[in-house]
Amino acid sequence: MELSPLAREKLAKIGELTEEEKAKLKYAGQLNALLADYFTHKLSTDDLWKELKKHKEEGQAGILKEAQLKLLDTLNLTVSDADFDNRRKAMLAVETLKDGNDYLRLEQDLKSLENLRRQYREEIEKTYKILKSRVEQQVKQATQQLSRQAAAQGAAIDIEGSVEASTKATPEWKSFMAKHESTYNQKFKDYLDKLLKKLQS
Repeated sequence: MELSPLAREKLAKIGELTEEEKAKLKYAGQLNALLADYFTHKLSTDDLWKELKKHKEEGQAGILKEAQLKLLDTLNLTVSDADFDNRRKAMLAVETLKDGNDYLRLEQDLKSLENLRRQYREEIEKTYKILKSRVEQQVKQATQQLSRQAAAQGAAIDIEGSVEASTKATPEWKSFMAKHESTYNQKFKDYLDKLLKKLQS
C-alpha cells in the first residue's frame, strides 16, 4: 500500500527508534509475557524471581521496579485471597533483587492492604447478617400462608432463596453497599497511591 505524502512526512519526523528505546520495548514485552505466565500459574514465584534476576544481570535493573508497579496495578478490594497472596509473594520476591531493598517496609505495607481488604469483607458480612435476620422474619410471616397452599398442591417454597434475594433488594442494603464501596475503594486507592510513590522513589 502506497503511503500518502502527509503520512511519509510524519514518519520521517518520528524517525527511527534509538537503541535504548528498542531495548526498553523489548524488555517491556518480555516482562508482560513473564507476568502473564505468572498470573496463569505457568511460572512459580521462584521461576519469576530467576527470570527477573537474569534481566537484572543483563543490566536491566529497571525491570524490577516495572514488575512491582504492574503487580501493584492488579490489586483491588475484590481480587481473590489466592490472587492477592500470589501478587504479594511476587512483589516481595522482586524486592529481594533490588539494590538497597526495603523488604520489611514493603511486607508491612502489603499487610496493611490485606487488613483493609479483610475489614471491607467483614463489614459486608456483618451488615448482611443483621439485615438478613430482619428480612427473614418478614419473609417467614409472609410465606406461612403461601406454604400451606403450596403444600396442599404438592409444591414447596424456597424461603432461603427468597430471604437472600429480598435482603439484597432492600433499600438499606443498596444504600449500605453504595457507601461502603465508595469509602473502601477510596481508602484502597489512597493506600495504593502511597505505595506507588514509595516504589517509584
